[in-house]
Amino acid sequence: MLVFGALLAGGYWLVQRRSVELCSVCGRQVKPEAHAIVEIGGRRRNVCCVRCALTEGRQENKPVRFIEVNDYRTGKELNPRRAWYVDGTRIVACAHGKVRIDEMKQTEEMSFDRCSPSIFAFADRKSAEAFATENGGVVRDPTELLKEVQR
Repeated sequence: MLVFGALLAGGYWLVQRRSVELCSVCGRQVKPEAHAIVEIGGRRRNVCCVRCALTEGRQENKPVRFIEVNDYRTGKELNPRRAWYVDGTRIVACAHGKVRIDEMKQTEEMSFDRCSPSIFAFADRKSAEAFATENGGVVRDPTELLKEVQR
């Protein structure tokens, strides 16, 4: 019985571990509150956050189109043209160690992170403004953010 329980627990752990979705751009874990589906250079991608998609588009000099974004408060899917965005907040969407290992196996502090500063989507302006008041950042309407994407 003990062996059966251990096998069952191990199987559950493996399934849970494999069900973690990773960003198709940076490989970080996708969290429901920051998740977005975008098109970068005509290729559909699941990304960890809006900023990661924008950074990828700029680095690759490819157009970015938002297909779907998630509400930061609820994790529910939103139409990107109807969402309100908070840009430059103190909250970091994609947590990771801010240290990297260089070629000589020495640690060095990262000076660039493709997912910072974070951009979060909200279903309505009031929620976005409340979040910005609490956590810093600037509220941007969908047309303003989408114009930046098209540049």
